[in-house]
Amino acid sequence: MIVMPSNNTGKVVKELMKKYPNKIGQLFSPNGWRKPIHQYALDNGCFKQFNESKYFKMLNDIRDKEYKPPLFVAVPDVVGCHDRTLSLWKYYYPILKPYNFQLAFVAQDGCEPRLVPDTADWIFIGGNDPWKLNNIHKYIGDRNVHVGRNNRGWMLDYCEELGVKSTDGTAWLIQRGKQYYDFIKWFEGDNQIKIFDG
Repeated sequence: MIVMPSNNTGKVVKELMKKYPNKIGQLFSPNGWRKPIHQYALDNGCFKQFNESKYFKMLNDIRDKEYKPPLFVAVPDVVGCHDRTLSLWKYYYPILKPYNFQLAFVAQDGCEPRLVPDTADWIFIGGNDPWKLNNIHKYIGDRNVHVGRNNRGWMLDYCEELGVKSTDGTAWLIQRGKQYYDFIKWFEGDNQIKIFDG
């Protein structure tokens, strides 16, 4: 499973990229977009506020500068609402398809696996936390699954056991508390390494 600290290219992330290149990536939103330095995916920024011009600027930047393609691009969605998210998919899919990127449908509250568009390459599990935790397992199957807003150590283990392909979180590296050490332990096991303490 690939873990993606959101919009983070700091020292800890770079060290983990060197040590565990297949277990870590980068997730960028339009407001945090910068040149990728490793495997990466693109969020749409809808959790806070969608900015269409920044979203397409990010996509055009990747295409025009011929960066390595992202693992996926999250198509715009509405947090907590499947019906409105599906409407946005129908609107944006024809616009995004010519980019030839893998497109992720964001599953929100009220979604069922049978309701995910056949044209989606990835399924991005969004939604409110209770819904998300009770439904991740339903989506494991033929398509790659990404789980958003995963900021708890036990959730990394849970997602990996289910067969989730990737997950992201914003809180892992904000401060050196339990979340930080849970994050490092997931890569390192119980033996903490000293390079992260500087």
